[in-house]
Amino acid sequence: MSATSSAKSPAAFITSGVSISPRLVTTDLTAPAGVAFQIKFTNNDAGIPHNVAIHTGSPTGPIVWQGAIITGVATQTYDVPALPAGTYGFTCVVHPNMTGTLTVK
Repeated sequence: MSATSSAKSPAAFITSGVSISPRLVTTDLTAPAGVAFQIKFTNNDAGIPHNVAIHTGSPTGPIVWQGAIITGVATQTYDVPALPAGTYGFTCVVHPNMTGTLTVK
């Protein structure tokens, strides 16, 4: 990236992401505290909408960030703002039984 570029890139990229085909594949993610990051989300569930929402504390806690719902088969890279250190749950808002844990440290 040149010094004159206005493009912004996150400091971290979670390459393992979250995959659905037809179940949640990644159930544990780690991200750096205080730094924006990306989640690569792959929905391999043809014709079915899914997304990723991050919740405070557990998958049933308040939503602190939510990505756009995408209908599969599709891939989306979500830009997630910096989060404070802690344990978060993540879900698909369309299918709240699809859950995982995000550890921010």
